[in-house]
Amino acid sequence: MTPDEMAHVYQWDLRPKLPSRRPDFGSWPGGARMAVQLLMLHEWESIPRPTRPMPAGAHHTFDFLSLGIREYGQRDGFWRIMDVLDRHQAKASVLVNGLTCELFPETVREAKRRGHELACHQWDQAIHPTTYKTREEEREDLHRAKSALEVLTGEPALGYMSQGPRPTPHTLDLTAEAGFLWTADYSDSDLPYLIEVGGRKLVSVGYVAPGFTDNDLQRAGSEAGLHELLTTLDVLYEESARQPMKLCYAFHSHVTGRPVMSNLLDRFLSHVRQRPGVWLCRGIDLARFWLELAHN
Repeated sequence: MTPDEMAHVYQWDLRPKLPSRRPDFGSWPGGARMAVQLLMLHEWESIPRPTRPMPAGAHHTFDFLSLGIREYGQRDGFWRIMDVLDRHQAKASVLVNGLTCELFPETVREAKRRGHELACHQWDQAIHPTTYKTREEEREDLHRAKSALEVLTGEPALGYMSQGPRPTPHTLDLTAEAGFLWTADYSDSDLPYLIEVGGRKLVSVGYVAPGFTDNDLQRAGSEAGLHELLTTLDVLYEESARQPMKLCYAFHSHVTGRPVMSNLLDRFLSHVRQRPGVWLCRGIDLARFWLELAHN
């Protein structure tokens, strides 16, 4: 692949190849030295992925074991996480699939009632954008998901993340066209950066770079995972004495909603609250701040 081909495939013609730190960026809102971005993934799959192989010779292949994991997130996990966030007065961006809006609307309304941002996570967690064969297929599901969310909340959905997150070559244009203000599709920069597509502006708020998902931490074991998360926070907090920094933690209702992982989130937020000058924020808070900074 030639450098020119790479620039097109990697969308460096739209995204900055080397995002730069703005010289006028001296702190986050309120003089905070560090931002901690919370993304809650509240998902539904029409065909749950098997957590382990089905028995040999199975005639019935629909996996109720895997289904139960997703159902637990909707029935119990979501509410446990909401209570942990309330305890720390922390607000998250809750990324929901269109199917979640249709099947579990009470959870979406409750997240809004508690002051969390509701953002779009495409239509069905079982159908990633990379499987769409045309721009129109992806556009149709994106608009369907956005509409389902807006009908429930009565407000425009301003944030977006693809499943994975693995966008297609069309996703950036489609998200800008749909009127989103921020995207969490990219894990490539310490700080947010501005993307201009078709005369519209989007803010890349980042996704776990630097940071983690609860899936990352669960694989390590909850205690080892918490150690990794707190160590990363402390390293970035030390750096933030010299220049503002950011960490992103993304967690799922069906993963962090279980007792051990909700305890990890609880202890993480307690640690964050002990650090003066940390701004707990949602995607929309980051995007609006960055757009205002660019405007000035």
